[in-house]
Amino acid sequence: MKKVGFLSLVSALCLSAFAQNSVTPVPQSADANSWWQKRFAQKHELIKAGGSKVVFIGDSITHFWEGNGKAQWEKYFAGEPYHALNLGYSADRTEHVLWRLDHGELDGYSPEVIILMIGTNNTGHHKVDDEPPMDTVIGIKAVLDKIRQKAPKARIILHPIFPRGEKPDDGFRVRNEIVNKEIRKFADDRAIIWCDFNDQLLTTDGILTVEMMKDRLHPGPVGYEIWAKSVIPVINRCLTEKLDPVAATPAPAMGWLGRMGEKRRQVLAKADRTFDVVAIGDSITHGWDSRDKAPVIQKYFSQYSFLNLGNSGERTQHVLWRVQNGALAGFKAKCIPLRIGTNNCRSDKPEEVALGIRKILDAIREKQPDAVILLNPIFPRGAKPDDPLRVANEKVNAIIKGYADGQKILWVDFNKDFLQEDGTLTRDIMPDLLHPCPKGSEIWAKAMLPYFQKVIGK
Repeated sequence: MKKVGFLSLVSALCLSAFAQNSVTPVPQSADANSWWQKRFAQKHELIKAGGSKVVFIGDSITHFWEGNGKAQWEKYFAGEPYHALNLGYSADRTEHVLWRLDHGELDGYSPEVIILMIGTNNTGHHKVDDEPPMDTVIGIKAVLDKIRQKAPKARIILHPIFPRGEKPDDGFRVRNEIVNKEIRKFADDRAIIWCDFNDQLLTTDGILTVEMMKDRLHPGPVGYEIWAKSVIPVINRCLTEKLDPVAATPAPAMGWLGRMGEKRRQVLAKADRTFDVVAIGDSITHGWDSRDKAPVIQKYFSQYSFLNLGNSGERTQHVLWRVQNGALAGFKAKCIPLRIGTNNCRSDKPEEVALGIRKILDAIREKQPDAVILLNPIFPRGAKPDDPLRVANEKVNAIIKGYADGQKILWVDFNKDFLQEDGTLTRDIMPDLLHPCPKGSEIWAKAMLPYFQKVIGK
């Protein structure tokens, strides 16, 4: 079990003050006399006294099994067969849970089932621009990954964030539901089991009553009774089913989510929170981060602070989700190159793809009103001009070029520079006839550079 050192606490606090970050472990308080540190020490004593089969991890909603839900805890969880341990701490966010796990709360024993419900203080503590849903999703995934690392043989029961606010359109409720929709994808029904009974906490029309939650956040005894009766069958299943070796192996973070987390940390670590260039797109944009294209970036863009928000495999709807839910939050962009749509064109109608790009442009303008958007066409695809995917891309390009206004949205079309005079796309430019190689990327960089210079002023 790791000791809580003074220097580690101070450095964590400095990091916390430097940047709010749902995936950077920090203590809620560094003061050894604070209730939080005292609870932390008390829980370690319980751990040393004998590990529990079942562990609950969370915030005040979990903590209050010792308050509003005390009778239910004593009835269902305190004794045989679970000997449950409550690791809920009031006001905790994902970053606080990560710190606790890093400092020993799952060390020295082998719980068989871990129940996790966390996130409402991330969505409720900060303004949406400071803690967008994306950041909370990333934070919850980081907690899951940490639990898998610390207790690889344990089954995890993942709850959605509980309903919050009286009505379905309450701002906190809406943010939590955006998070819930994403985190349920982390459950594989083997190592991580999704357990959702939120509908039982609400009336049929989605109202959260004061009888259920007096402050419309923390359950009363009736809510804890519902929780207990809903989760016990899942706990029993987890205790009786053997976990196969594949499910017991800690899984790496999902590619797209791991990249989002990496990029958010890059944003939050920046002192002035300003980027000259923020590139948005799919794998073609993502490719700027590859090692073979580093010399191109260095040659043409070294004078600019550059944030690459390209994600492989993405379609317009994925980019729209990212922009609406935090990809552009917490910093200022001067210039935003956008190139998206080629993955849509495999199945969607050109008008539908163009509409998706229009919505992305509108969302970018809302989130970054001072930025100039450099709208690229979808790049050529396929060897010949009559390739069906090339034709589909060009139909979209014919529509979206009309979205440029010459001021805040500039149309930057250099597709012809990729092609031979007869319109052939060669493999020395795009080896797979889709993604530019360094030679193709240099064409792209040369075409974009004058616009960067004009917009950014250097």
